[in-house]
Amino acid sequence: MKRAAVVALLAFAALALPAGAAAHATLVAITPANGAVLERAPQAVSVTFDDTIHVAPGNAAVSNVTNASVLAGRATVRGRVLTVPLRAGLQKGDYSVRWSIVSDDGHREQGVIAFAVGAGSPTPHSVLGAAAPLTWTDILLRTLYYFGLLAGGGATVFGLLTGKLLGEALRKPLAQLLFLSLLLVFLGGSGIVHSAPAGTRFALVVKIALALALAGGAAAALAPTVRALLPVAGAASLALLLAPTLSGHALDPSQPRVLAALADVAHLAGAAVWLGGLLALVYVVPQATGDEPTRIAAARRFSTVALGAVLVIGATGIARSLTELSALHQLWSTSYGRALLAKTVLFVPLVGLGWLNRALLLGVFARLRRSMLVEITVILGIVIAVAILTELRPGRESARGAAAASSVQVAQPPVLPPRDAVVDARELGSLGVAVARTPGRATVTLLGPDGTGVSGRSVLVAGVRAAGCGPGCYGAPAPAGPLRVTVSGRTLTFTVPARAPDARALLRNVTRRYRDAKTIVFDESLASSPTDEQQTRFSVVAPDRLSYAIRGGSSAIVIGTRRWDRDRAGAPWLLTAQSRLDVTQPYWQTPTNVHLVAPGVVTFLDRRVPAWFRVTLAGRLPSRVHMTAAAHFMTDRYVGFDMPVTVSPPPSR
Repeated sequence: MKRAAVVALLAFAALALPAGAAAHATLVAITPANGAVLERAPQAVSVTFDDTIHVAPGNAAVSNVTNASVLAGRATVRGRVLTVPLRAGLQKGDYSVRWSIVSDDGHREQGVIAFAVGAGSPTPHSVLGAAAPLTWTDILLRTLYYFGLLAGGGATVFGLLTGKLLGEALRKPLAQLLFLSLLLVFLGGSGIVHSAPAGTRFALVVKIALALALAGGAAAALAPTVRALLPVAGAASLALLLAPTLSGHALDPSQPRVLAALADVAHLAGAAVWLGGLLALVYVVPQATGDEPTRIAAARRFSTVALGAVLVIGATGIARSLTELSALHQLWSTSYGRALLAKTVLFVPLVGLGWLNRALLLGVFARLRRSMLVEITVILGIVIAVAILTELRPGRESARGAAAASSVQVAQPPVLPPRDAVVDARELGSLGVAVARTPGRATVTLLGPDGTGVSGRSVLVAGVRAAGCGPGCYGAPAPAGPLRVTVSGRTLTFTVPARAPDARALLRNVTRRYRDAKTIVFDESLASSPTDEQQTRFSVVAPDRLSYAIRGGSSAIVIGTRRWDRDRAGAPWLLTAQSRLDVTQPYWQTPTNVHLVAPGVVTFLDRRVPAWFRVTLAGRLPSRVHMTAAAHFMTDRYVGFDMPVTVSPPPSR
């Protein structure tokens, strides 16, 4: 798509508030390649990027069969290359590697590959997953940070514009607004820098921003009584407007250094003038004067400057979009483009609202103030979109990295089945295999050892190849009767029906009786893979006493806030502190898809974990519970409820 077409379509989108995204190191190459079948085992896996990187937690290398680590040491970085060392002499078989880095602006990136050792081996698939999700906490912290930056800088400009008009009465309310703005910068920045790896450009800039916010906030707090400190707070607020540019994508080597940086700063300054001026009109002006003509004069002065700010935002936004997006389809084919469109949906009516405010309400300050509150609320929504945009890879970078990224499997949490489906699950090696049945159709979920969905496998349902339906999700038509599911040549048979009675009331009754039990004794078999299984006897006494003993291994006694452990029978007990336990809480907490699949047998899914359960009942209490979760295949067989049981401290020596 020609650049002119991109500009035409993005003209409105580019007008939205700060569009600059923070830099992401783009994957250039990885050796050995994902899915490679090698005659000899490699000594390391090397991952090359187009920019400076740093090691992040999460690098791993395991055998696909045993899930045991094959790392030969810690991953290291030299310039733009991450090296994950592997043990010497790896035997024939399949191996998975997860790389984890942080770019110079503080963005974390992960990916996984699989390789096989032994000529003629089938193409391997990774048993590891990788994800660098954007959390609500990240969005909240960045929203506070950017909102404070824009509000403080714009309020300072408003003070310069109206200082002579409003006089000395301006000082106190303006200082209060600056203090609140700088406090938001400090709160948001403190949370952001806490998770930013040391040594990155991003961490350094945010630390400097925190120091400026702290100094400026202290000056603003004292400015109502010390006149000379208000300019100090204002200077700190203006200086903070440089922080996003210095830490972000405008300084990425792939960007036109001077144009991108100047456009980014101007874009932020224009947005700050708009948002900060609105806040000052709503809060500062009413506090500074009760004279209606003076209030209207201040609003008119701001209106003139705000018009120029919108033009600057538009022009610089177009310039930044040209450097962030290289094709029209990136508007809807990339997360960055979709977030930009979401900003536009908010921004276009915002411009219209602003025009109406200035054109129709400018003569009546009280009505103008109420309307501007709506304007500020919409701008807050755009700032939230900005907080998301700063974590997303721009469309141009997505296109540049597509070829390299196609060789890397990036796993995500699995797509869970609809809530009306009948479910069941079993383990297959180190994978959890879950099925969800509705009349005529089955959905298979493959759950990896780290809780992510496993995609790219060959999955057959009753001999018919299943189609992908998301991370770890495969769907296919399904006949009535027992369901055969084949994963990469290995078959499981599920007896779960396509229709079953709703058993939510029954499970609530079972849960209540379980919770009311005075004592419980059960034997637990727990495995994370076919070669890793342990047998444990548990004895619990309500409300907070528990003891367990692993066959041939360790044991423990927990009583209230005290805990005793020993690593083998006959060894001395070690006393430590313990959080109080609720020992009669069953493993499930938020069950869905609850159905009676056979007489006395209930299956369901706890989406919180996620974990699939099959509970066999004896009356209204469980006699057997099977749970399938990530690397957690568990079967509990209940010896008895409310039977004579004692849990006491170990004998002293």
